[in-house]
Amino acid sequence: MARILIVDDDASLQQVLEIACLKKKWSPYLAGDLKTARNYLNNYPVDVVLLDLKLGQESGLDLLREIRESMPDLPVVMITAFAETQSAVEAMKLGAIDYLAKPFDITELFIIVDRILQEKRLKAENLYLKRKVGGYFGEIIGLCPQMQKVFELVKQIGPTEINVLITGESGTGKEIIARSIHEASGRASQPFVPINCGAIPENLFESELFGYKRGAFTGADRAKKGLLEEAQGGTIFLDEVAELPPSMQVKLLRCIQEKTFRPLGGAEEKKIDVRFLAATNQNILEMVSHGQFREDLFYRLSGVIINLPPLRDRGDDIIALAEYFLKRACKEQKKNIIGFAPKAILKLKGYSYPGNVRELENIIERAVALEKEDVIQPESLIMYEYDSASQKLEMDKVLKGEISLDDYLILKEREILEAALKRAKNKTQAAELLGLNLRQFRYRLQKTGLEG
Repeated sequence: MARILIVDDDASLQQVLEIACLKKKWSPYLAGDLKTARNYLNNYPVDVVLLDLKLGQESGLDLLREIRESMPDLPVVMITAFAETQSAVEAMKLGAIDYLAKPFDITELFIIVDRILQEKRLKAENLYLKRKVGGYFGEIIGLCPQMQKVFELVKQIGPTEINVLITGESGTGKEIIARSIHEASGRASQPFVPINCGAIPENLFESELFGYKRGAFTGADRAKKGLLEEAQGGTIFLDEVAELPPSMQVKLLRCIQEKTFRPLGGAEEKKIDVRFLAATNQNILEMVSHGQFREDLFYRLSGVIINLPPLRDRGDDIIALAEYFLKRACKEQKKNIIGFAPKAILKLKGYSYPGNVRELENIIERAVALEKEDVIQPESLIMYEYDSASQKLEMDKVLKGEISLDDYLILKEREILEAALKRAKNKTQAAELLGLNLRQFRYRLQKTGLEG
């Protein structure tokens, strides 16, 4: 349903336009002054503005200037009883899309607004098709030039057998890009096996990757296939590859070079046919230069390097992603929220997103859970800002042994829990803000000493 903001101080004309809009199944918002009009524009999505040139002592041109500055794509049709050519020319110069003089035929207004709405629909459809054809890879939406280059590179290298290293900050979508490369390859019908190199203990890594024979160690009462063998014919994705222990770097290098491996406790080599994709959020070239990561392994893994930009550098992708996550969250939570208030959009655009796309998804899910209106208001967008300089200082203390890692993590968790309690009306709502149930929330309160 199209939303039409009618800004006119003539109550009788307001009523006529309201009835006309309802007949067209449009949703009319009525404002008799600039303050009321600004309130609608700041808090509700609007498709077209019908704006009177004279509003008592106020001028509609003032609002037109504000709209052009803050909402340049919002169509405005000027309406006036003062049909001087000079006023019409000034309004058009300021960006009004059309101009009507009172008294006017309602049919003429319908033609103008219908044309504007049709143009908006066509523009939206073209944008949707552009995203569908060149902007979506799994759940990654990318219309910015940097992401379009990434997608083109994925299309180009996907069908090849070259190994790929994907770099970028946490939460930028490295695994989704890896899956897209796999799906674009001739191995798409075979397994895609992700391995989080930072999550497997060093003493278990070899057995997890290569598997083991019965009797290889105490408790090995049967043979087990490793992840390499499970990926046979497909793709191995080594996430957080910079976390690989040095001993495993040597063994993985040999495996990639020789295309063979030996299960733990086994005597015979097994051949493998897998493609290696890897990812890291660390500066791996710096690690190579300091001897923290093997140079020869780096070159084996980085046949092609794809660097994913942080969300803060991706411009309008932020809003496109927010709209995507909004639709998905509304479906999951069975809520009907139609969009974002203009101030909420400004808040989304102004945030730095240290957690990137993953953080944006969490922000939108929380907002949908909290929002009581039919559009997301800025107050529902809860973002956990932090002081990066202070954060770095605290992390340095951990690395120097001045603060234990466990104490540091409890401190950060306590700060977040306290922030949630301050923002929420009760513990149940505070738990919802953090994506926890009440039992989980209370456990964390007890663990951090906030509740006895």
